[in-house]
Amino acid sequence: MTAPPVLTAERIDAMLSVMAEVCLESVVEAGQRQKAAEDFEAFERAGRTLQRACRNLRQTIAMKQRFDREEARKADDARKRAEGVRAEAERTKRDAVGVKRGRVLRHFERVLWDEYEDGEAHDWFDDVEGRLTDLSEDPDFLETPIDTLIQRLADDIGLGDRDDEPEPEPSPPCGERVGSGGVDAEPTVAHPHPRPLPARGRGDDAPIAEAPPPEPLAEPPPDPSPEPPPEPYIPPWERLAPGQRMPGGTGY
Repeated sequence: MTAPPVLTAERIDAMLSVMAEVCLESVVEAGQRQKAAEDFEAFERAGRTLQRACRNLRQTIAMKQRFDREEARKADDARKRAEGVRAEAERTKRDAVGVKRGRVLRHFERVLWDEYEDGEAHDWFDDVEGRLTDLSEDPDFLETPIDTLIQRLADDIGLGDRDDEPEPEPSPPCGERVGSGGVDAEPTVAHPHPRPLPARGRGDDAPIAEAPPPEPLAEPPPDPSPEPPPEPYIPPWERLAPGQRMPGGTGY
């Protein structure tokens, strides 16, 4: 068994057009019969046929107009959804670009203001911000690593070409005294220590003074005597003796 054709929008539109053409032919034929009627009864039959054909034609035209409106509404809804998806994608990309730009700028803020004067740091930072704005418009900006962007910006503005820090002095070899001519050489000028320490292992050992014993800690003062707990509250009517009444004559 052959499957029926799918009622797509194009097929439905074609079917309505065929129905309208058939109804129009019926209207034309009924009108011709009405004109050629030999008697009144034939004229009445042709008139009823013409009336039904005209009604069918009107309904077919109304169905075609409603179908066109539905298709236009569907197309407008699809266009709005596509615009919403595109706007959401652009907003998401814009936010991601802003976050990445902020991370790069914070790095240069920290580096420039720590290593340069304020005026010079402002000039460097303005140049970095302008070049970063141009880089953020590239299609591959979000895919580029932050370290690559930082290095590219530093190379563009010549930030890595400056070397103001002096080179450190070389340290003497292990076991050599600073200012001596070699490992076993004695210094040319001796600077005695203002308070020389006794030499250990050379001659007599000097007595080492012992540290005095620590003073005993003072005992903490005794705790003050605790206050007695407050007496429980007793209503005045419970304090009356048997047969005694409260003043006022209430009896309570």
